[in-house]
Amino acid sequence: MKHIQQLFRLVGWFVVGLALFAWGQPLSGHAATLANGSYQVPLKILKADSQATSTASQFFGKSAVVRVNDDQYTVLITSTGAQYIKSMTVAGQTVTKVKTTKSAAIYQFNLTEQKSPLTTTFSLTTPLGAMKETARLTLGWAQAKSLSSSLATSDLIAQAVKLIPATSSSASIKVPKTTGTTTSTQTSKAAKTTTKPEYWRYQVLQGSKMAKSEADQYYTKVATVTPQSTGYRVLLKVAYAKSLKLGSKAVVPESIDGQQPQDVTYGQQGKNYTMQYAFTVKRTGQLTQKLIPGRIHVTVPAMNISQTFPVRFRFASSGAADQADAANVSALPKTTTAAATPTSGSSAATSSHAQPTRKAELPATGEQRSLVPLLGVVGLASLAIGGRFYVKKH
Repeated sequence: MKHIQQLFRLVGWFVVGLALFAWGQPLSGHAATLANGSYQVPLKILKADSQATSTASQFFGKSAVVRVNDDQYTVLITSTGAQYIKSMTVAGQTVTKVKTTKSAAIYQFNLTEQKSPLTTTFSLTTPLGAMKETARLTLGWAQAKSLSSSLATSDLIAQAVKLIPATSSSASIKVPKTTGTTTSTQTSKAAKTTTKPEYWRYQVLQGSKMAKSEADQYYTKVATVTPQSTGYRVLLKVAYAKSLKLGSKAVVPESIDGQQPQDVTYGQQGKNYTMQYAFTVKRTGQLTQKLIPGRIHVTVPAMNISQTFPVRFRFASSGAADQADAANVSALPKTTTAAATPTSGSSAATSSHAQPTRKAELPATGEQRSLVPLLGVVGLASLAIGGRFYVKKH
């Protein structure tokens, strides 16, 4: 009997010990009650559907600054990707940008409890189009570190500024190497010709839809067409603002009309980075017989995007002797119908302008059979949705 009592006593102390241990542990990432003041709280951004760290996490600080004032929690987070963030919500609350520094921005949201994780959505404006993605923001309340007893907003922001990294996290992302290019100081032999060129207006379309590509805003929309001994050299130009922080080789041409891009040149002009490349046709009429297929590689370092995708070029029905006049040529058909390989007896949608029947027809798509599966997969807008910066699947 005595042994049984001792056994029960030991079991009882064991249960009490477990209860005390459990009572002393934080539940669901919650810390013990925090006194009024400001704290540094570990921060992570996880994928929407797993415990894996999202690639978006690299563009936010590793810690948040939190002001505790009774049951009100003011949370400040920092981001080096502010130029792409159109809006952001955390736990259904719109996040407010409270300060911008040279290398980052500080955002604020409020809580009424120590909650984590928090559903986070991003509405983004990127060089590849608009995006809306979802992730989960986590706060390590149990590891909160006291910073100050001050409740002043100016002191809170000053604490957040101290957390901003000295350099952007995108600095280590490499731009893909290219081949067959020249430096911005080199000039191709074809460019030295004294033959008077023509200027042709064009649009950049998505690879699988009769819709404008997001890349269209970076092409200059007027090509220089120069006669050569064996045909015509068609020069395309790209320009984008340095303030986008994409680097000098964000757009790399890989193919154009089934050819290797010629005379690829990178340079700078004022506040823009520039790139140009050329291809050849035997006669200018070939520019309007079909949509000219191409492939470009786009790199967005700050969003961890590096991918090749198809585009197509739709040229006007004729060129002009003056570059300014070329912009007024009205032969770009207005249509939103999907591109399709023309068949006998069928015709494409016509322009809203009255044109002769031959010119009113959309050019044939002209994609090679081997490219059809690729061209049907993604256009430029779907590339942005599948991009690596945000976040739904990251």
